[in-house]
Amino acid sequence: MKYKTLFTALLLMACSTTALGQDDQTATFSITLNDSDGGPVDNGVFIFEPQFEPDAHQMPQQEPAVMNQIDKQFEPHVLVVKAGTEVTFPNADNLFHHVYSFSPTKQFELKLYKEFTAEPLRFENAGIVDIGCNIHDWMLGYIVVSDSPYFGKTDNEGQSSISLPHGEYTVRFWHPQVEGEKALPPQSISVSADTQVIWALDTNTIEDDGFDSGFGDY
Repeated sequence: MKYKTLFTALLLMACSTTALGQDDQTATFSITLNDSDGGPVDNGVFIFEPQFEPDAHQMPQQEPAVMNQIDKQFEPHVLVVKAGTEVTFPNADNLFHHVYSFSPTKQFELKLYKEFTAEPLRFENAGIVDIGCNIHDWMLGYIVVSDSPYFGKTDNEGQSSISLPHGEYTVRFWHPQVEGEKALPPQSISVSADTQVIWALDTNTIEDDGFDSGFGDY
């Protein structure tokens, strides 16, 4: 579901909490994301694009990427990966799923299968990949593919923490219910110490209720 309401993101608080020593060249950037009612916003994606060449040893290791199918829902609802990552699509349900995407970033089709893991797919290009199930129309998930290795996603409490090398960044935002750059326009930040920020949208978001269209075990 897409919303075209214009959002305004307000930087409510930004504070450097820890001055780091000369030997420590990374910092933790902690985000709290709220909606207009003050409620936490989950599945908000923040991508930090470094305006410098990071050292190889400062690159985070990409965790194994999995988009599962559990109780006729994609789990997680939003998955964030670095471009070039392979994603596996296990089916934990005792029924068939038929996973597909028509998104320009990555088009694919995993035909009918159940109770096993399909061959992994490599996601080479940055962008948003909408995925669905050809059998269960209500199933919808998203894979956010980032060129930058520095990204985070807010949890159920609207919280996200990202370890960043010191330097200048452009921060971009995406959420499945809003147009990202309207919700939170790209902004430049400088990271030199542990930092906590609170950002707020000027509207509320709708919680996914796990609607299954009444098809039961179909």
